[in-house]
Amino acid sequence: MRRPSALAVTCVVLAAVSTGLLAGCDGGPPPGSEAAVARQKANDTVNRQLEALPGGKVTATIENSLDGGQNNIKVDAVPPATATTAQLNVMADTIERTIWLSRMDPLGRIGLIVRRQGDTDPVLERLYQDEVDTRPLAVKYGPRPDGLPG
Repeated sequence: MRRPSALAVTCVVLAAVSTGLLAGCDGGPPPGSEAAVARQKANDTVNRQLEALPGGKVTATIENSLDGGQNNIKVDAVPPATATTAQLNVMADTIERTIWLSRMDPLGRIGLIVRRQGDTDPVLERLYQDEVDTRPLAVKYGPRPDGLPG
């Protein structure tokens, strides 16, 4: 009687585990579906709102990946070199509020970097990675629209 080789058994087990893990990942709604169109519309809207904010140049990037999560938003804001600390904080608060009150769903990691025009080093950085990090946003700006989770 032959025994299966350890390599063959290992390959079968790894294939089964990989399939199970991938099946449990949320890759978002299927492309072209109503949910995918609604998600893209919400993402485009928040992106336009952020880039239209006064007080400096704001660039937003929204990323999705199986290992990194859905709707992770990175915002780079560059106010004038003469902006005061108070103006930088107002700009950062306005960006946070815009993202928090958007209809992005799910709302992934939020990363915000503010640097004065002409500078390469950030003057202000904020990062919200999970529900614990976003609790202050809920306190500061209220609940998300339509009962969306934070």
